[in-house]
Amino acid sequence: MTLVDTALVALQDVPTLEHDTVVDWHKQHLNPSLIALMKLGGYDGVRVASADGAWITTSDGRRLLDLVSSYGALSHGHNHPRMLAASRWFDQQHAADLLKEFPSPWTAALAHNLAALTPGELDSVFLCNSGTEAVEGGLKLAQRVFKGERDRFVYARDSLHGKTGGTLSVTGREKYRRYVRRFEDWPMLPFGDLAALEAVFAADTERRIAGLVLEPIQGEAGVIVPPDGYLAAAAELCTRHGALLIMDEIQTAFGRTGSMFRCEAEGVVPDVLCVAKSLGGGVSTIGATITRPDLHARAYGKINDCLVHTSTFGGRARSAALAIEALAIAVDEDFAGRARRLGARFRQALQAVVDAHPTLLAGVRGEGLMLGLEFREPKLSGLSTPLGAAGMNRVLEDYLPGMIGAQLLKQHDIVASFVLNNPRVLRLYPPLIIDEADLMSVPPAIDAVLRQGLGRIVADSMTAAVGHAGLSTLRGWIKDW
Repeated sequence: MTLVDTALVALQDVPTLEHDTVVDWHKQHLNPSLIALMKLGGYDGVRVASADGAWITTSDGRRLLDLVSSYGALSHGHNHPRMLAASRWFDQQHAADLLKEFPSPWTAALAHNLAALTPGELDSVFLCNSGTEAVEGGLKLAQRVFKGERDRFVYARDSLHGKTGGTLSVTGREKYRRYVRRFEDWPMLPFGDLAALEAVFAADTERRIAGLVLEPIQGEAGVIVPPDGYLAAAAELCTRHGALLIMDEIQTAFGRTGSMFRCEAEGVVPDVLCVAKSLGGGVSTIGATITRPDLHARAYGKINDCLVHTSTFGGRARSAALAIEALAIAVDEDFAGRARRLGARFRQALQAVVDAHPTLLAGVRGEGLMLGLEFREPKLSGLSTPLGAAGMNRVLEDYLPGMIGAQLLKQHDIVASFVLNNPRVLRLYPPLIIDEADLMSVPPAIDAVLRQGLGRIVADSMTAAVGHAGLSTLRGWIKDW
């Protein structure tokens, strides 16, 4: 028996680790480049002690208002009391958490509830662990439905369906697909362009298109809402050509946009519905691929095929039990109605900020409490920085909302971030349980930061970035961005 040379950290000792040690271990063992990026905005220096509802508390007593919600996964907020109670209750049952040899009441009940909530005849459920797995499940199901005879998928530019190999093949940003095998004959189209979609289907005379993969609102592209009728027309095209509509509702589902599922706003019932994120209620990691029984039967209906698509951890009892409670909370607390009501007021207040800063802001995007604040291409002259004019313009082009986010954190204790595929858009995804007064404190804070003037915002941000990360790190980041 060989003993490790370094002592293992005990569970009870984790909360008392020195923050410098935490950061160092992140750099050594996890993602050193992410720590470097955090340093640019001063995020690496924040030591989180606890979180409740829409609030994050740091070790030095600061209370930070969370407007990111882990990219929509925290619709229930941090540590919702009912979710914590459900977790404790489940632990007291001493249930078999990982056991696939017998029918599970937990997964059966969750699948029943999902089938009851989803539109149409989406009654067949595959449980997994994440959003990217849910989309992978949809792609695989479509290929098996057509027995490999249809081998192409259509997807949208600037989409983000995951970062695993399969989902990257239908993700519309080159940065994430670089060096990863892709299928050059899979059409990537502008989101919302019905004419382009009609042309692709018309050209598919050999009927090779297996499916169309769409987000009902593109989240990471900049919270892009499609034109009215686009989703319904896309669904009709898929039906006419015998292809499957795979709807990625991983960010939008369970009330965030003002309806339980965003596809319902246009009366669309997809062939495959992919959900995750807030399905776990903020305390569990779980996703689901949901389809019609006839499609599931075509893909996996034979007894010899029942183990073709399974997962060791997907559908574990604990995750399913907590998802049952998460769905109940979304219904009981009327997440969809709350998102509509608060979202309308929030958007109106944000629009007033846009109107007050027309040279900086282009508008507000989104629906419900899935909103983005779009910045114009900034114009700044006469500011001397260590990066020079070209470097500074690159920073402004790609990171101005990030600068605003850093200033909101520094000056107003608000956590906000830019979306991944459109760095000109500031993401505003509050927990759906947020108090209205807390939510409405955000637009005045954004206005206060912008009133300082672009020159001061940039100067303060650059000074902080150089101080936190060093000039060489900043120059390297600009070169690679």
